[in-house]
Amino acid sequence: MDEPGIGVGRLLLALDATLASLAAAPRGLDVAIASVALIDPDDLHLPLHASARDADLFLMVGVDADDVVGWLSGLGPRMPVAVMLKSPSPAAVSHIADLSVAVIDVDPHARWERIYRMVLRVLDASESAQLGAESMQAGGIGDLFELAAEVARRTGGLVSIEDARSHVLAYSSAGDEADELRRLSILGREGPPEMLAWLRQWGVLDALRTTEALVSVDERHELGLRPRLAISIRAPHADGVGDYLGAIWLQQGRSRFADNTPDILLGAAAVAARIISRRRSAGSGHDELVRRLLGARGDTIDAAFLGAQLGIAPDVDVLAVAFGGLLTDPTVSTPMPAMVSALTLHASAFSPLSVTTTIGPRAYVVLPAAEQEATVAWARSAVAAARRQFGVGARAVVAGPATGLASVPTVRMQADRVLDAAQRESDLIEAVTTVSASTTGVLLGEIVALIEDNPELIDARVLDLAQRDEESGSDLTRSLRAYLDHFGDVRAAATALHVHPNTLRYRIRRIQELTGMDLDDPATRLVVALTLRVPRTPPAG
Repeated sequence: MDEPGIGVGRLLLALDATLASLAAAPRGLDVAIASVALIDPDDLHLPLHASARDADLFLMVGVDADDVVGWLSGLGPRMPVAVMLKSPSPAAVSHIADLSVAVIDVDPHARWERIYRMVLRVLDASESAQLGAESMQAGGIGDLFELAAEVARRTGGLVSIEDARSHVLAYSSAGDEADELRRLSILGREGPPEMLAWLRQWGVLDALRTTEALVSVDERHELGLRPRLAISIRAPHADGVGDYLGAIWLQQGRSRFADNTPDILLGAAAVAARIISRRRSAGSGHDELVRRLLGARGDTIDAAFLGAQLGIAPDVDVLAVAFGGLLTDPTVSTPMPAMVSALTLHASAFSPLSVTTTIGPRAYVVLPAAEQEATVAWARSAVAAARRQFGVGARAVVAGPATGLASVPTVRMQADRVLDAAQRESDLIEAVTTVSASTTGVLLGEIVALIEDNPELIDARVLDLAQRDEESGSDLTRSLRAYLDHFGDVRAAATALHVHPNTLRYRIRRIQELTGMDLDDPATRLVVALTLRVPRTPPAG
């Protein structure tokens, strides 16, 4: 059997010169790459999961090339086959090559997420071919990249396959024949606005979305647009025109299209529809498996079945990380799928065995065979990355470790319990924490919730004091809470309130006179402190 993976040279051909070029290959182009991991600046300082540390290809996201040299030098004898960098200096390329590591120079405009997904697709296609996997078609085409390459070979054109949102899913190799629209689309950027405006004005985009007819686009030199054909991809539908799934674009290169190009494109659209539909089903199926693993369908799970489906040993020790606030911040306009995708990539870089999904407004990552300390450090970097990339203030709770996949629903519920408590006692629970470190905040939050649900447990003297504040504009309630939170230390409480200590002393005496509270009594202080933490419903009207 062939060596697992794909050679450096073949990977570069699959990615195309539009995205990446070879800067150095000290061990040649045939060294195989079978695994990939994303590394960002935070990861340089984290103890990576073993499977991530042993990846054959590292995508160095936002990492300075000079820092890569030092980081690689510290990995020990297990060096990667290659690293991907954006615009590395000649000196950095030379130093990395001295470590027998190939350097792939990535176009500075390319999106790392797209590069990562394309590398995974190329590796998956290579693995399927080596295992002799049954293809989706009798003709042997089971992957969109294979389809794009076959259509390009038979038509003599340059192929790109897009989804319904005009994101490139696959493409054929192009060399230097690609025009500006194709180049920018592959890089993950929108084409020039005036070019897209012309396509709309010509009715091309509307035609693709509303009909199954072949659409022709004429050459336009001033826009850098070469002649091309396009055809819509539609879900198979017995009653007529199916849902729009995307389009196949065929750009003319140096030679004319083959005579039977329209027939080839019609067949290719049907094949693409089956592949995309099957990929969608597989994706939703994977999410459902992970949700079942987390206990979304009941606390008792079939660990052996789910482990086999997800490629995780059922008896492995596991940690679960629950993220709150990532998907619910009303001030953030970034779509949820983009944030979940970013979290999935970040988790895969830390541990390729990880699985990620969402349940309601929360995101969850299950990490097999991970260490708690390293996972907490990773969770901090994930929360920091969410703030940098999306402006989201998220929380993360690490639960576990626990033995076996059967324990995942339990550790998820433990993490949820902490996130629930953090909604009430955010001052006592860190933004990134573990279940054990949050015990006090969780118990206090649940006690306060119990008091809130049973109004007869609320100290009426505190309610009377709050009512007096509302009517007179005084600040006695806040002063009382600060006094109790600082254990009766007047100077510390006054500093927190930004008032003079004598002012606070006067307020405390006044509170005792008005309410009859004995704040020297420990039981009174406890009852009053708990009542002060119960959210007060504003009066109606």
